[in-house]
Amino acid sequence: MTLKKQPVQFLVLSAGAAIAALGHLAALLIPSLANVAYSPTYPPLRHAVFITINVACAYLLLLRPHWFVWVYLVLTAQVVNGHGTRLWRTWFTQHEINWIDVITVSGVVLGVIFLFVDLRKRGSEVS
Repeated sequence: MTLKKQPVQFLVLSAGAAIAALGHLAALLIPSLANVAYSPTYPPLRHAVFITINVACAYLLLLRPHWFVWVYLVLTAQVVNGHGTRLWRTWFTQHEINWIDVITVSGVVLGVIFLFVDLRKRGSEVS
């Protein structure tokens, strides 16, 4: 798959991963933003790790090597655990919707579904 011909869903997912990387970069560089968006115990190193992960995902969502779906599945589990737990807790304790968590959880879940469908489709084209 070349980078020129991409299904729109993977272009959107790749852009989302790039935006997430920028969000973590902004939180790393602007402490007042980090204080609003993250708990005070959120370590700066974790922002750096997620910048790296999100940049790699933005690129790999365009290439989609066959093995990437399994790596992305692990990331999906981590994101659902982190953002999903916070989404649930915010809804039940504050009766508010944290839209960043909704978008993040929805995006990664859709991403893993799209990757499995794409893997199956590309596998059937080879056979």
